[in-house]
Amino acid sequence: MPKVFVHTHTAQDSDWENDYYEFSRVPIEGEVFALSSDSPWYEVELVVHTPFEKGLAAEVYAVEVDHNKIMKQKLNTSKATFEFK
Repeated sequence: MPKVFVHTHTAQDSDWENDYYEFSRVPIEGEVFALSSDSPWYEVELVVHTPFEKGLAAEVYAVEVDHNKIMKQKLNTSKATFEFK
């Protein structure tokens, strides 16, 4: 599993959080991911592949997004409110 250095922030802020995660593959720009079952969702803004760093596949920069808004857009539904447990 590729190790990825993930940089996340909230929209309109520079409150970066940085940590290492293992993904089954490196996320791509525009893709949405969550870091745990109860974490916010993040949309990938930038991917920097780092083949020169031993053991590190990429750095990913992502912004926090509203999961209900994303679900509503992608599922083409007028009432999308989801609770994940």
